Amino acid sequence: MKDIVTKRIFVAVPLPSGSKEQLAGQVEQWKQAFPFQKWVDPEDYHITLFFLGNCTEGKIDQVVSALEKVVSTIRPFSLSFSHLGTFGNKNQPRIFWMGMEGDLSQLQMLQQRVVQTLEPIGFRAEDRPYRPHITLARKCKDSAFSLPAFPANLKQTWIVDRIVLYETKLGMTPMYHVLKTYPLG
Repeated sequence: MKDIVTKRIFVAVPLPSGSKEQLAGQVEQWKQAFPFQKWVDPEDYHITLFFLGNCTEGKIDQVVSALEKVVSTIRPFSLSFSHLGTFGNKNQPRIFWMGMEGDLSQLQMLQQRVVQTLEPIGFRAEDRPYRPHITLARKCKDSAFSLPAFPANLKQTWIVDRIVLYETKLGMTPMYHVLKTYPLG
């Protein structure tokens, strides 16, 4: 029997290149100060809306057409970097991330619509609340991590005008590859 080929996919808000560059510049300074096992490649910065996991081509086709309906009803909105945080043990975090501010109600609505649209075709929403963030690094190697102050030079606003269906290609840099882009509104 032939093996079924799957792709590991997720839906996300991409960052514009200027915001990625600005964040990457700051992250370069943090790399010197904080010993994380893995720093995210700047090309991979994004805000996840819904992680879908391994999917067959047939299931991906269903996702592609379902997402077309979501984006037409959402207008572009603005976000900006606002604070830093971690997931896991605060002294040795699993994830170091950048938080958002701006039109978070629009972001929340977009995320809910994506989930509600994809649930009927077999994707289950997470039980935990949605916490929008940009992952910067994973697995702190130091047990005395202390969250740095938010850098004032990162106060930049951008317009969210599209979402993307990404494929994860483990072991590659960058790791996330665009399968389809959906302009909002």
